[in-house]
Amino acid sequence: MSSAAPTRLLLLAIRVIGDVVLITPIIRQLRQAYPDVYLAALADGQSAKILHHNPHLDRVIEIDRRAARQLTKTTQFKQWLQFIADIRQEQFDTVVDVFSGPRSATIAWLSGASRRYGEESRNRIRGFLYSHSIQVSRDHRHLIEQKLDLIHPLVGNVDAHKAPLELFLTSDETQRALGLLGANTTDAQRLVGLVPGAGSPWRMWPLDRFARLADFLVEHYHVRIVLVGGAADRSICQQICELMNEPPLDLSGQTSLRELVAVLAELDLVISNVTGPMHIASALPKPYVIGLYGAADTVQYAPWGNRAMMVTKGRREDAYWQKVDYEQDYQRLLEISVQDVKEAVFHVMSDRHV
Repeated sequence: MSSAAPTRLLLLAIRVIGDVVLITPIIRQLRQAYPDVYLAALADGQSAKILHHNPHLDRVIEIDRRAARQLTKTTQFKQWLQFIADIRQEQFDTVVDVFSGPRSATIAWLSGASRRYGEESRNRIRGFLYSHSIQVSRDHRHLIEQKLDLIHPLVGNVDAHKAPLELFLTSDETQRALGLLGANTTDAQRLVGLVPGAGSPWRMWPLDRFARLADFLVEHYHVRIVLVGGAADRSICQQICELMNEPPLDLSGQTSLRELVAVLAELDLVISNVTGPMHIASALPKPYVIGLYGAADTVQYAPWGNRAMMVTKGRREDAYWQKVDYEQDYQRLLEISVQDVKEAVFHVMSDRHV
């Protein structure tokens, strides 16, 4: 562990939603190691909302790169200067750059912090921007295991399997979710969420298979199907509705990100492509999660936690993270049949008493 304890620590987590969910164990580890430290996290856009109401954080700093790109270059530059000035005013003495991208490495260097921890495994020149450049082995390791390496100098050894994902909701958010679901405390019908969208079409299991699976779940388990996703997923969810024998509850495009988290928290089972909501569901205490995987993400982005499992035709030796062949990865995803997922559902429903 580092000899000098931090007093004001900034965690840079500039990445997409699923990645930010997966670094929540780091937040708890830092808080447990330094209960009195001022701990802030910086994240981008919707990803920052994942960290709202986290009791281990004193502050969540939000940036919005998408909105900034709509501004003139002059306005962007002025905003950048003001942003750096605001960060320096916080007087952080320690920065941990979790994803070690070029922008975040620059922020770390300009923050004024004397101790700056970041990854040096990609042979990029930005390594000199960190005072502590950490070599991280990525091969055959989950993202959580990789990121725990970055804070090893600060917290020591951590058993990754004792580092659960964590998301936190308010009672108001829970009540809004129950309203969206039309649920009440006496309704014993199990709720199964389907997440048919993904950040890339190469990661989307065919819609007709989702529909056939949903019909099977309704017929054999008498569940209520809930379709979830963002505004971009409305058309694909509508297609699934049209293919199903009985109409599901379609909440696609009707929830904010925080409402989506709260809805997922009320479900009994979530079946999803590899996408942010799948990792969100895995971080929540109630739902069991079945993730549908090609090959590339089966190690680094595998479902985390004892209530989550994956269905895949990929092999561990097929997992890769550099220069992904998306077409090949998609072919592995297409090899997953409806029967394969039915068997996974049977395992969850019978052995785990969902």
